[in-house]
Amino acid sequence: MNRINRTANENYHNKHDQSAPGLRPTHGFTIVELLIVVVLIAILAAITIVAYNGLQKRAQTSAVSTALNQASKKVKLYQVDNNTYPTTLATAGIADAGVTYQYTGTATTFCITGTQGSTSLYLSDTVTKPTEGGCAGHGQGGVAAITNLATSPKPVGATSNYQIYWGVNGTGTAGIYNDAGLGRPVWRATWSVPSTSSGGSFWVSDAIITVGSRYQLSQTIRSSKNVTVSVLLVWVNAASTIETGSASLGNITLTAGSSRRIGGSAVAPAGTGRMRIIAYATSGSWSAGDTLDTWDTMFVQSDNTSLYNYADGSSPSWVWNGGVNASTSTGPAL
Repeated sequence: MNRINRTANENYHNKHDQSAPGLRPTHGFTIVELLIVVVLIAILAAITIVAYNGLQKRAQTSAVSTALNQASKKVKLYQVDNNTYPTTLATAGIADAGVTYQYTGTATTFCITGTQGSTSLYLSDTVTKPTEGGCAGHGQGGVAAITNLATSPKPVGATSNYQIYWGVNGTGTAGIYNDAGLGRPVWRATWSVPSTSSGGSFWVSDAIITVGSRYQLSQTIRSSKNVTVSVLLVWVNAASTIETGSASLGNITLTAGSSRRIGGSAVAPAGTGRMRIIAYATSGSWSAGDTLDTWDTMFVQSDNTSLYNYADGSSPSWVWNGGVNASTSTGPAL
């Protein structure tokens, strides 16, 4: 009887013992374990993305290279038949098909840029193997080329686009100054008679304006003294006699001897023919001997509101569309 009772008690305790198999408390993942899993997933995802991008890049490079070689053969066959390279790819029977082409050709030279996605290669009459990059003046990497509409972007030779407001009662001299420190010329205004009000420089754009389009205008300026200037974009008529609108870009502080790029963008209102950028001193008048320098004007028709870095026909992969520093220039955004 005792044995039977003892056995019954053992069965009872085993049945209700939390440490018995199948009845032990379960535990979830700890935070550390979850973090380890998340990190491992992130690493695997990164490896997968890198591998995929590499495969995509190689596939694009192969496709563009093949297309360029085929286009080049047609261009060269056209030259054999006509004793001149075609002026357009369409003339040689070449059209975009999975690869976007850009072409520059003369009677004796040619250059083709091919782009698929973010991959650009080029070849020419002298570069016979598809090479990463693009022809001068072409867009690259899926980004279209831009044009600097300033026909005299550097203060070299012509100074007609650079002007100065001396302030009330102020006068001085302005013209090209060869800056030894920069190793290049700048346009400099030097006050000889102090002004009794704020003054400043401005640059008048070339008359290349389409009403309703957005333009951005920027240039580099430098003051001989610490001064706060108010920066404005001002629209005027083609004759530069009537103001048609303006946009304030706020105040900036110039440190003596240090250059600063100023500029912004706005939409050309009705009646506009030109665009000015103005920097008026707001923290005091100009004194005799003060100077204000400016150089490197960037004038672009674009919906992009972030300022482009300065470039002209002498910049890498850019071309002048006419005379050096006497015409517009085109190339990739730098």
